[in-house]
Amino acid sequence: MFLRDEIMFRFLLLFLVFFVFSNAQQTVLNSGENKVTLIELYSSQGCSSCPPADEWLSQLKKDKELFKSYIPLAFHVTYWDFLGWKDVFADPLNDARQRNYSQKVWKRNSVYTPQFIVDSKEYKQWFYNQAFPKLQKDKYAGILKATFDENKNIKINYTNKESYNKNVMINIALLGFDLEVDIKSGENDSKLLTHDFVVLEHIQKYGVMRNSELSYESKLYTFKMQKDKKYALVVWISDHNYQQYQAVAGYIK
Repeated sequence: MFLRDEIMFRFLLLFLVFFVFSNAQQTVLNSGENKVTLIELYSSQGCSSCPPADEWLSQLKKDKELFKSYIPLAFHVTYWDFLGWKDVFADPLNDARQRNYSQKVWKRNSVYTPQFIVDSKEYKQWFYNQAFPKLQKDKYAGILKATFDENKNIKINYTNKESYNKNVMINIALLGFDLEVDIKSGENDSKLLTHDFVVLEHIQKYGVMRNSELSYESKLYTFKMQKDKKYALVVWISDHNYQQYQAVAGYIK
């Protein structure tokens, strides 16, 4: 009797250790039914007017609604690199995303930095008083779930009772925080800039909502995460014109 109890105790202990360890290696995100809104900032280290916008975005780290009702993303662009400093976080794909907003969504031909985009709409009010935009917190947007493991595997599930057999875009982004860069030349010469919510990797794929559901699996390939840095995973679903349906985000364990 004693031996059987000891074996059972050891089995339960091993099971508990395995359960805790396996869960510690996973990041599980759940949006809930209410809409979570993207706040996009297009910025550049080569732009002298961008640091105030970057600092404003960094302040959102302390907000209690962060990742619950909104998700900030800083897309760094390359088109100011010619001014003398090459932005270390810039990506031509970010340039293309901003230009697609301007040309395909708003039917314009110009881009600029800093530029805020909230829920696929240009947000110019920030320049008047740096006010936080009004969000559609109570709007139904479906439930978006994402799981991220230590091997950088991502599993995504999205359910929306208002969408049926709809073509969508699946977006996955890795965000970096507390990233300090000592600028050596250009318009921000001799400044030490600190960046948060920086898009370090962005994956965009086509998908189809079948019977109001979507499942997708992917992996973060290019960026090597450092143990002493903080990162967040963002997943959002949109149509082909960048109109956002639902989003979810959280810090990676």
